[in-house]
Amino acid sequence: MTAYATTAQLQIRIQMFSVPTAAQLAMLQELLDAASRSIDRVCRKPDDAYAAAPAASAMYFAAEGKKYLRVPPFVSVTEVAAKADLSAIVYTAWTTESSFMAGDGDWFSASGDPNNPTFSAAGDLIIVNQNGTYSTFLESDGAPVVRVTAQWGALSGVPADIREATLMQAAIWFKQFQGSMSSELGTYDLGTIVYSRGLSSAVKELLVEGCWVLPLYGGA
Repeated sequence: MTAYATTAQLQIRIQMFSVPTAAQLAMLQELLDAASRSIDRVCRKPDDAYAAAPAASAMYFAAEGKKYLRVPPFVSVTEVAAKADLSAIVYTAWTTESSFMAGDGDWFSASGDPNNPTFSAAGDLIIVNQNGTYSTFLESDGAPVVRVTAQWGALSGVPADIREATLMQAAIWFKQFQGSMSSELGTYDLGTIVYSRGLSSAVKELLVEGCWVLPLYGGA
């Protein structure tokens, strides 16, 4: 899973200017990971919704004998490969077009309605090029027959609001750990500081005002 901010960015926010130990860096990373997943939950999004995976990787899919294959969101597709039949062991790589929308390959990347798709480098659909070698994906009865290698994720870069919300929440948890996870800490300069339970209200406000939270009904 991907964190929406880095330990170096968090060190600046919490004013950790000395060189951290390996254990301290691991702790900061764990806080960032937890904050990132909490933001996914509050925004009602799947894990890693606001950042693409750092590198391409393969995922395997069943197919329904149609001219399209619905897959998770991707930033870019490197390869599409498929079995020739259900008994095949080897996945045969389909021809990738020489450039985007050149039309000289066996497949297109797209998004939206599979019957009226928007052809785009990023998306959530693989469309069979009817002018290529194949007409449909194999009907597989639930067995994996298509391998798609892609940089998975909906966004190529983390939005600034999401990054700052992640850093804010991780910094709050860091300070709470320093106070034995107390919800109230006393300081000489600021008096009593009350920490909210769950995500900070300031973090939630940033997410809501930035329109990052998916509505319960009628959202896309």
